[in-house]
Amino acid sequence: MGAHSSHVALETADIALPGDDLRQVPAVVELSRHTLRVVRQNYGLAIGVNLLGLVAGAGGSINPVLVALLHNTSSIAVVANSARLVNHTPHLPQTADDMLTAAPLEDRRVR
Repeated sequence: MGAHSSHVALETADIALPGDDLRQVPAVVELSRHTLRVVRQNYGLAIGVNLLGLVAGAGGSINPVLVALLHNTSSIAVVANSARLVNHTPHLPQTADDMLTAAPLEDRRVR
């Protein structure tokens, strides 16, 4: 959506491309897939560490203060894992030959 786009369209869109270059669409698709992978990793990390702390704390094998420290450390780890998205660069085909040998979109679904 370029400079001629309305403010309402930009606010209601799920994704807004800067400029009118549609060649950015594959990069946005790859970024969204990478984002979903990171979100799933964060869920797994947070749930795993919190369950571990809950079981260990309820069983009395770890001091509740250490469980709280473990929980806060897992929150920092989730933020650090998400920060990797800032430096994400898409790995897209650069030439026509690369495009012919690239896997179709159906084969690159996030699982």
